[in-house]
Amino acid sequence: MNNIREIWDSAYTKYAEIPAVKWLVKKDIESRTYSELNDDIVSIRKGLKAEGFENAHISLIGTASVSWIGAYLGITTGNNVAVPLDAGLPAEDLVALLNDSDAEALFLAPKGKALIDIVKAECPKIRKIWLLQEETEEGFDTVADLKAKAEGVQDVSGRSSEEVATLIYTSGTTGKSKGVMLTQLNLAQNVVSVPYSAEPGCTLLSVLPIHHAFCLVMDWLKGFSLGATVCINDSFMHMVRNMGIFKPEVMLMVPLMIETIYKRLSAVDPSLPKAAVAANVFGGNLRIIFTGGAHLDPFYIEKLAEYGVQVLEGYGMSECSPVISSNDPEDYKIGSIGKPLSNVKVRFVDGEIQVQGSSVMKGYYKMHAETAETLADGWLHTGDKGYIDEDGFLFINGRVKNLIILSNGENISPEEIENKLGLNPLVGEVVVTGENNGLTARIYPDQDVVRAKGLDDDNIKTALDALIKEYNQKQPTYRQIISLVIRQNPFHRNATGKIVRADATLD
Repeated sequence: MNNIREIWDSAYTKYAEIPAVKWLVKKDIESRTYSELNDDIVSIRKGLKAEGFENAHISLIGTASVSWIGAYLGITTGNNVAVPLDAGLPAEDLVALLNDSDAEALFLAPKGKALIDIVKAECPKIRKIWLLQEETEEGFDTVADLKAKAEGVQDVSGRSSEEVATLIYTSGTTGKSKGVMLTQLNLAQNVVSVPYSAEPGCTLLSVLPIHHAFCLVMDWLKGFSLGATVCINDSFMHMVRNMGIFKPEVMLMVPLMIETIYKRLSAVDPSLPKAAVAANVFGGNLRIIFTGGAHLDPFYIEKLAEYGVQVLEGYGMSECSPVISSNDPEDYKIGSIGKPLSNVKVRFVDGEIQVQGSSVMKGYYKMHAETAETLADGWLHTGDKGYIDEDGFLFINGRVKNLIILSNGENISPEEIENKLGLNPLVGEVVVTGENNGLTARIYPDQDVVRAKGLDDDNIKTALDALIKEYNQKQPTYRQIISLVIRQNPFHRNATGKIVRADATLD
């Protein structure tokens, strides 16, 4: 498989009558088969041609919907470039990204109508905006109108494997967002190289933001390549409810979601059979959770296994389409981030993980200096520190830029300490910083635990002081915590849910 068109055409041909997508409309489940979704995709592809879009950057702003994924594949199986953006960003940020990406058209969720006049006024290159809805609406162009343009139009052949398929904007913890240019080959090779297979019709519940590479590639493109039925989670607040409705077999989650689910499980009466609890919380069919994006302590993997759910940790970044390594259901090691995919090579320079292979991005859009730095020597510099063990499993033990260097020359990876402290139920969030030539632990207490135990400020301080004392007793002097700060507010997080370390001292 060398491009998205080949992946999709193979999928809809083999799985024509299987539901490709399911979603809720109020309390009713609606669905669209692979064949029906293909009709949408072809109509959008032809409609874009009829409207004069060729080799154009076309943005999508909205949460997951059958219209969103139909538009995305209509763009990327044709001869245009998709630019998915985070619908939760402020209007001024979306305008900046639309202009930075040189987008010429926009698919917009109906909830974003307020953005239309702003975009028309401030994005001079945008010449068409369609609402992501299946019916026409007076005063607006919609996907339904675009599909109608397809009548009598000859289909397009699609882009070559080396041409850009999509721009994915990385949020980063500091600095300007970067548009990651992923080619057709990048995405196709990532899809086929991830070591996972399933029976056609396998149910997958998609709960992550669809504009993220992890969700877009692993839930949707990989899911479609296997003939899976991808079910749309309408809100993170409804995730557990929707697991009961759709009864998924497979899910992708970030660690924060897994930790939240475990807390829900652990709050249940321990005398109840675990199988009954799992059926109630997970819907009864969940077998596998793939996770990535941040470190997940092995504690949670072992605990969910007790409920019959296998948690498989992987590793990746948007710049690698995004998966670099993954544990396999048949070949895994708890605590590792799996073995590198078959289409990538990994090396280590001064402990940094560097990657080469067919999934590595073409570069950052219009950012030549940053591209040259990140792809120096023909290798993707991940910024993560790690190693491979004797069995070929990859491990991460810190970030190059997060290293705390003390005046005695000792290098400290704060993540290792944070992961240890984070095992305590009272620790909701923790960041370790280097201050006054020593280590400070900044902790935001878990509010559920505080309420459940009726803790006041003195109780919290006593408990956390004891935790730090216990930790320090097992550590060499240079790794000991010399100061504790108890926060009143959660840490600031970026669009992908990662704590912004640069803001860690702000409360």
